[in-house]
Amino acid sequence: MARERLVTAAGAVVWRRRPNAPEGVRRRAVEVLLVHRPRYDDWTFPKGKPDPGEDLVVTAVREVAEETGQVVRLGHPLPDARYHVSAGPKSVSYWAARSTGVTDPPFSPNKEVDELRWVRPRDARRMLTYEHDIDLLEAFLETRDGGGHRTGTLVVLRHAKALDRQDWNGDDVDRPLAPRGELRAKELVDLLDAYGVRRVVSSPAVRCLSTVEPYAAVAEHEPIVMDELSEDTSRKAVRGAAQILLERKRPTVLCTHRPTLPWVWQALDLPDTALAPGEGVVVHHRKGVVVTTEPLGKPTPNLQA
Repeated sequence: MARERLVTAAGAVVWRRRPNAPEGVRRRAVEVLLVHRPRYDDWTFPKGKPDPGEDLVVTAVREVAEETGQVVRLGHPLPDARYHVSAGPKSVSYWAARSTGVTDPPFSPNKEVDELRWVRPRDARRMLTYEHDIDLLEAFLETRDGGGHRTGTLVVLRHAKALDRQDWNGDDVDRPLAPRGELRAKELVDLLDAYGVRRVVSSPAVRCLSTVEPYAAVAEHEPIVMDELSEDTSRKAVRGAAQILLERKRPTVLCTHRPTLPWVWQALDLPDTALAPGEGVVVHHRKGVVVTTEPLGKPTPNLQA
């Protein structure tokens, strides 16, 4: 008997500060964005299925833009919602996402979504059609109560696959990416954009700079070269650089080397995590303290339930 294939999707609990909130509750006073779908006559959070080969992180941002006209950057990950639909079991990945602007052209009612509403959480509880969405709202509010909805983002990235050392006759700092590494550097553009990365920091090695330069070019952010992230660095230098980056509010990507990564994890007070070339970890932090982490990217699983 054939097993049911898992249906996957991704979306976000999009939030903004509540306009004109009293001073005493302003930091926690938020509104969340709900969508009404005429086909189902329901109120829910924006979400949708991935395009072929699309990472779910990218899906979440794209679907929010398409359904609501809101440009968002992803923040704290939220629990996956799991339930059954007519096609079989479904799993939806969610993030807390802050609205940073609107699309051009802006949202207009259509056959998929005919109405948007920014509402207070207490009103969202009343309006949401599905129990799993109410559970998701509660998870977001728990994150908000700890300030987790307002985290900063630091993406720690190992450079993509470089030419092997034995195949390169020049100075090691000039060793370029292999073709596979160049492809991965291009794939990273949409992943970094999903988190709204606005500062690009790199080791001076060509293989590190070449990993982040495709994103830097698209986002128009000149890479900042830090010797502290090179292979010829020290534990103290890495700690100082990491602490500076944790204090910055702008979402940042840090690209470095495998031998340097253990010192990065120590500086962030995180477990040592082995990364393959081109892999990364998204560190969500607040006031210099790490709140949570997640892998960079969430590939669509090719699974059967």
